[in-house]
Amino acid sequence: MATQAPTSRPTTGPRHARPSRFQGFFGSSGSSGRTKPPIPLRAIAVPVTLGILYGIWAPFIQRHGGPLNALQIALGLISGLALAGLVFVLMRLPTTIEPELRAAAFGVVAGMSVGFLHSLTYASVLRSSGIGLAVGGATAIAVFYYFHTREA
Repeated sequence: MATQAPTSRPTTGPRHARPSRFQGFFGSSGSSGRTKPPIPLRAIAVPVTLGILYGIWAPFIQRHGGPLNALQIALGLISGLALAGLVFVLMRLPTTIEPELRAAAFGVVAGMSVGFLHSLTYASVLRSSGIGLAVGGATAIAVFYYFHTREA
């Protein structure tokens, strides 16, 4: 009972496991043992929410009060997935990129999406483009202000 195999490590002090080669991908564990997610929740929740709302709104505009058909459902799915993907990529952009460029990217996506929604109402291309440019410009200015006031 009193015999024990000798250990190469001292038994006093904390034992540290060998770092995993996937630690950077799956997140690092803190002192509480909980792992930090590699992607923040807001970076997933915001694009998914915007994609769902956009995917519902586009066929609603396209059907003009008529019955819903398969092409309108496909329009909603494709446009919602496209917007969610673009917003996800924009939110994952590194903060090392200049705020002007990031703000312009957000403005382009916002203007493009609103211009497309307005074009579904059978408005002219010029009017849809004008509304898209106005929304895109206002969004770029607002996001530029946000990035410059939040930076350290």
